[in-house]
Order: sequence, then C-alpha cells, then structure tokens
Amino acid sequence: MRKIIMAFPHLRADVPVKLLEDKEPEMCEAVWKVLEKPTRMICQHTLSTGDYFQLSGRPPRHPVKLGSQAFPLGRSRVLLCQLEPGSMIYAGGYEFAVAYGPHVTEPLMARGPVVGRVPEEALQDLWKGGRSIWEAQDLIHRLVIITLSREEM
Repeated sequence: MRKIIMAFPHLRADVPVKLLEDKEPEMCEAVWKVLEKPTRMICQHTLSTGDYFQLSGRPPRHPVKLGSQAFPLGRSRVLLCQLEPGSMIYAGGYEFAVAYGPHVTEPLMARGPVVGRVPEEALQDLWKGGRSIWEAQDLIHRLVIITLSREEM
C-alpha cells in the first residue's frame, strides 16, 4: 500500500496518509505522479466548514482538469459533512483538502474523491496540525506551509 506524508515542520510532526487505491485507483495514481518530488503547499483553513483545511501547491505549468463542487473529479462523490476525520480529498493539479476532526458541517459536495486516510494512531498529530493552521490563520495571521511527499519504501 502506497503512502504519502504530510510534514508539519512548525510542529515537527509527520502524518502518514494511506492511499485508497482500491476505491480511487486513477485518482491515487494521479496523486502519486503529482508528488514525484516533495511539494510545498500553502494551507487555508475554512472559516465556516469546521475541522477542514485546504492545501494548494504552485499551479502546474500547463492546464489541468480541476474538480469543483458542481463537477467533482473521481469515481465517488462525498459531501463535506460526511467526511471522517483523517480523510484526504484530491481535486486535481496541486489541490488537496483534509478533514482533521469530527466537526465538518457543510452539506456541500467535495471537489474530488477521498483518496487517502490517516491511520487511527496518527489522528492526534493531524488534529494538532489542523488546529495550528486554524490558529495561524484566524488568530495570528501567519501563513502555514506544509510538505506533501511520497513515503518511499
């Protein structure tokens, strides 16, 4: 099973994400290709959705297909309020989102499918990472950058 790592350097924490290749093989392959090299991502925490943040990397040099709430990518559709803690969404290009806690309230369509899941034993570190993004954005107005990379075996 392939994994990626979300590195939160400001917390000195690495959070593994297991790719769900059995459910979304094409989208997981796209994620694997996008993360050929470790990729720095800026984080934006939603203001009304709850325990949910988005990750964006530098845009690709050439146009790529991106999912939207009206036209999500992937095989499966999911509402944000149905996401389990530790779910990673992929919307194409360098666009990801993560539900890090149980309080995601928006009944809106995700821009892509759930392509990865954080294992139970790493959910506490993910929670700390998600809250640190919220605090940085809402309280101290500081940009948080994390790195997504493949876990090479």
